[in-house]
Parts: sequence; structure tokens; C-alpha cells
Amino acid sequence: MICNKDSALDLVRKVDAMSNAIGGVSISDDDSIDEDDELFQDPPPKEDCEICFLPMPYSPRLCGVINQIYHPCCGKVICTGCIKQSIDEMHKGNLKRWCPFCREPLIPQSPEKGYIKRIKKRMKKNDAEAFYTLGCAYRVGHLGLSTNLNKALELLKRAAELGSIRAHYDLATFMFHGREGAEKDKKKSIQHYKVAAIGGHEMARHNLGMIEMSEGNINIGIKHFMISASSGYKKALEGVGKGYKAGFISKDQYASTLRAYQQTTNQMKSKEREEAKVHYASR
Repeated sequence: MICNKDSALDLVRKVDAMSNAIGGVSISDDDSIDEDDELFQDPPPKEDCEICFLPMPYSPRLCGVINQIYHPCCGKVICTGCIKQSIDEMHKGNLKRWCPFCREPLIPQSPEKGYIKRIKKRMKKNDAEAFYTLGCAYRVGHLGLSTNLNKALELLKRAAELGSIRAHYDLATFMFHGREGAEKDKKKSIQHYKVAAIGGHEMARHNLGMIEMSEGNINIGIKHFMISASSGYKKALEGVGKGYKAGFISKDQYASTLRAYQQTTNQMKSKEREEAKVHYASR
């Protein structure tokens, strides 16, 4: 469905002031995307938690999954629901203090206790999550490290090269706004967003939609929203709903997106994850 630019801009103003949220970006003809392009293919299945085997979102706090926890002893990524359950069992004396996956003894998250040493050991194996974890630690001064934005960017770029979807998203966000020590480069930012979106990052996909909306490319923007919503991102679903009310998509398209959203969120929910969500939200 094709719309004129005046009516398109009216919708832009309605969708949560999107242009103010992410700023305007001129997307050149070289960056235009055909409907059959890889960018608009269905994203790959989400990776499962190694313990409960439930899908995990890339975006934190999505569908009740507070975050993903990386274990440098074995390189596995585990959801917060399983982490909380393991910790509860340790406190009850039913489990030893070991990794819930590989059963290696847990050690404090500090350099002097060998936690960083374990991460660096995984880095030698080109483990993208190890680079990403250490990069995030340098960015915020975590794991006993001092904040070092230059080191953080270096590690995040390496993580992205090795295939970390979350690293691509973080780099895109930093470059778009020129923050966290990154040089402002909207063109590179959009490319990182595209890689993250193709990989299944829900917020990266939504942000691409906002960028397109801010340029008046309503049809492309809503297409991004539909994919993001189908991946479980509620804010994108709200954008799809507004697009439907404004007449840019059909009732069947909206209903199909809503069903996909509900199916995705239901697949990621569990009693343990809901308990972890309440627990960590209160801290």
C-alpha cells in the first residue's frame, strides 16, 4: 500500500514522537532495501537457554526475561530464571556452588579471584560472548574493572566481528548518538542495526522502523515493526496497531502480527522466569 508523504508524516507524529526519540537520518539510495532483501526475511529462531531450553530474547527485560548470564567456565548463556532457581537451591543446601550447566565451581566476579582469567581464556578461543562480556564490564566499570570506554569499544567491535548480535546493537546505538566514546556515524550505525536486526535483535529491528518512520517511509517502517512485534517486542506491536488504525496495513496483517507476538511471548514465559523478574526488579 502506497501513501503520500503528507499523510505519512501525520502518522509519524502519532507514533510516540518517534522522530524525537531517535532523530532524523537520511537513508541514501544505496541503502534502500527491496522487499525480497535479506533484511526483511524472517529472523532466525532465538537461541535457547542451556538449562530450561526456552527461547531467550536479545533485548533485556523482554517477555519477562531480565537478562542473559554468561558463564566463562563453559561459555554457556543461561537465562535469569534458571540462575535464580540455581541460587535458591544453593541457599537451601541442595546444590553446591557450581555452574548449573558444567558444574565447575563458581568464583567471585573479580579479577583477583580468576573470573577475568576465565573470560580471557574463552577469548583465546574467539568466543564472541567473552569479548562482549568483558567489553560491557569495561564500559560500566563492572567485575572489579575501572571504566575504560576505549577498551570497551575495542572489545565490542571484536565481539561484533565474531558474530555477537548484542554487540552489533550496542555499537549501533553508541554510533547513532555519538556516545560511550564512539564517534558519531549514523551510516555505520544503521549498518550495525541491520546486522543485528537480521540476526533477530528485537530492539534493533524496532529502531530501524523508527528511523524509517522519521523519514516518512511509513510502509517500510511498519514492516520493521511487524517483524519486531512478531519477535516479541511490545512497543513495536503498539506501532503496528497505530499503523492499522491509520489504514496503512490491513486487519488481517495486524491480526497475524498479534498472533505471532502472542505465540512468541508464550514460548518464552515460565514460572521460574516470572519469579526472577519480580525478584530482580525489587533489587
